[in-house]
Amino acid sequence: MDIRDYEYIVAIAEHGSISRAAAQLFITQSALTRFLQRTEKQTGVPLFHRRGNQFLLTEAGQQYVETGRIIMHLDRQLADKLAEEKRLHKSLIRLSYSMGRGDYLMEDIFPRFFERFPDIEIKARGDTSRKSMMALQNGDMDMVLVTNVEKIPGYHYIPAEKSYMALAVRTDSSLVEKSRKIKGYPFPVISPELIKGMRIITMPASTNSGNITKEIISKYELDMKVCMEVSDARTLLDAVMSNLGIAFIMSVPIINKNIRYLSLETIELPEQTVELVYKSDKALSPAMKYLVELLTENYDLRS
Repeated sequence: MDIRDYEYIVAIAEHGSISRAAAQLFITQSALTRFLQRTEKQTGVPLFHRRGNQFLLTEAGQQYVETGRIIMHLDRQLADKLAEEKRLHKSLIRLSYSMGRGDYLMEDIFPRFFERFPDIEIKARGDTSRKSMMALQNGDMDMVLVTNVEKIPGYHYIPAEKSYMALAVRTDSSLVEKSRKIKGYPFPVISPELIKGMRIITMPASTNSGNITKEIISKYELDMKVCMEVSDARTLLDAVMSNLGIAFIMSVPIINKNIRYLSLETIELPEQTVELVYKSDKALSPAMKYLVELLTENYDLRS
């Protein structure tokens, strides 16, 4: 049976008449009558009681119609979903990323993307990796930039960049002047002794950077004074820029020329791979493929 079969029987049931149902369906009465006879023969039970020109559902007919309505409803839902997916696929890309990457995306990635695809809309949202993955699984996002997430089947995970735990300071900080380049460290290096007792800005311990910051301060007895806790990486960098303190953070591409990253000598700081994730069965449009290319182009250079 196909959807049309159910539509025909449901129409007869709703009108209680072959003639009125045929008019609604834009077919002849004789064609609808033959269809009903063929369907009842296939099912092996009568679907209607005939009382003159009136058609009343039998018990089997009631079950057929109830099931038919459910199937018709699901078919409409699927058609609407596919139509919406087709529309979104052509004109909209939904991307979620950690909030610290916003400036980099807005000033570097997105301008280049719009040069090639000016008619595509990007729905961009900064969020935690955990919430971004939830949005992707719920179908609210097309792709996400995340770190430190458990890999689950049914998704592509593409390395986008390396992220290192770093000390964020202002460019005019004396710590920058005292730093030096050492092979094997991702950023200029300073002695941990130089930051002991300094004011530090943190994120909540529930976040990746916040938890690592807490462990570093405790493990290496840095005796740093927490002067502020902020909710996200972007606010943390803004606070550093405002000279409220220094901060440990999993590095994000820096656009602000007034912020510098430093490494700590003799202290092993974590590094992670930022990954671009999307569903394995996602059919990528040319615009999506280009965005993937832009977001992952520097991985080899940074790894």
